Amino acid sequence: MAVKYSGEISSIQDLLNILDAANIYKANHAYLRNWFRGQTSHFDLQPGVYRKEFNVTNENERLLKEQHLSQDFRVQSAGLFKNSITDTERYFVQQHYGMPTRLLDWSLSPLSALYFATLSKDTEDGELYLMDAFQLYITQKAEHAFKGVPTSRHPIFDKALNVIFLWQTIDKFPEFINPVRPDLTDIRINQQKGCFTFHVPQHPILSTKENDSLKVYAIPALKKVTIRNQLKVFGIDNFNVFQDLESLAKTIKSNHKIG
Repeated sequence: MAVKYSGEISSIQDLLNILDAANIYKANHAYLRNWFRGQTSHFDLQPGVYRKEFNVTNENERLLKEQHLSQDFRVQSAGLFKNSITDTERYFVQQHYGMPTRLLDWSLSPLSALYFATLSKDTEDGELYLMDAFQLYITQKAEHAFKGVPTSRHPIFDKALNVIFLWQTIDKFPEFINPVRPDLTDIRINQQKGCFTFHVPQHPILSTKENDSLKVYAIPALKKVTIRNQLKVFGIDNFNVFQDLESLAKTIKSNHKIG
């Protein structure tokens, strides 16, 4: 699907110029309302359960499959957590480690998002999205449901997850895409300054119809390596983003030019 870009980012300086021109840092609560997302190539802003590979034919089938997946993850991961963990916390962890959910990843860090936009597929242009997350409730006229950016303890999010956890029906989902900040201590989510949009049957894809502040910038394929090298100077690399031993090994090998 064709996408209308607001511009092009070929360097960290280009990103800084865009942020400076937009004056987003002057907005009230700028530290939590400005969200960024990097993609290595173009695809719609929709979470895992709404992508083609989820392989369902209707919303009822989609929800039932998601309920089974969530239950399987909860049961089989039980012995992997050293401390007690709530179903809500587990849902975010589930998303972060590759399980399909209704969550779409965003970051409060523009540099982390830029890194994800260059992470792979050096033969394809990447994309960097930015939006004012506060605008989600305004554009969707959802003031009666939520305002600003709720945390994962907000009743609207708790109610939404109960549709999955308690085997409810699709009519129990909220009417709107909800922004949410997780209230948990997973190191990878914290390191990436992670935040999420929670998508619902009426709005599986996030677009300017749900948030009229949404903008997207192209990351030229030929500039991805250059941008990754620039980001290293700012401490943004595989290890600092993912914070595990596998990513540490990859980072060290890359620094020593080992393929």
